[in-house]
Amino acid sequence: MLRVLLLEDETLLLTTLASSLPDETITVVGAFENAKSAVAAAATTPFDVLVTDLDLADSLGPNGIVVANVVRRTNPGVGIVLLTSYADPRLIGAKFAQVPDGTQYVRKQDVRDIKMLRSVIHRAAFVPVEFMPNVPAVDLTDLQIETMRLIADGLSNAEIARQRVVTERAVEMSIRRIVRSLGYTSDSSLNTRALIIRAYYEMTGSGNARQTAAP
Repeated sequence: MLRVLLLEDETLLLTTLASSLPDETITVVGAFENAKSAVAAAATTPFDVLVTDLDLADSLGPNGIVVANVVRRTNPGVGIVLLTSYADPRLIGAKFAQVPDGTQYVRKQDVRDIKMLRSVIHRAAFVPVEFMPNVPAVDLTDLQIETMRLIADGLSNAEIARQRVVTERAVEMSIRRIVRSLGYTSDSSLNTRALIIRAYYEMTGSGNARQTAAP
């Protein structure tokens, strides 16, 4: 019987997972909405797999990767499942090197049913922890993803340039490369910032993608 610890900041999803995951092979030993409670429970409650959201509600607190690393330090053999709407962990400012070995990365949008998630949990429990994490990546560089995030946060080219200590011209060139990487043609009639913001929200699984004005 695999013992699962859940960390998910969306109450409805947490409740749904806690009630639907258990079967003859899985039991949920704890379900938490915040990182502090989950980490405290991980230090005292025996468990086999941590299933955690990547982007937790507290913007000033740790993300799911940070929590996973903290948990691994006290529980070296536990499996890790990152359950998230993000297509790539870099979209929240994380780096691939920070993802614990053996981690199974699952987009919420790709989970067809609870059986599929149970299968991922079993895989996380039995994959050797020294294996490379199973993490997808969008076809963009770290710098391009960071630029997209800053644009989505509302920063102007000048503000991005100041933050990066580069010229506005360098930022403009970076934006053009992003647009090409996203598969859009160079057309002066296109609102490139709107395209980038829309693409960013689509990659993060945010409903704001539907609200972003199309060019």
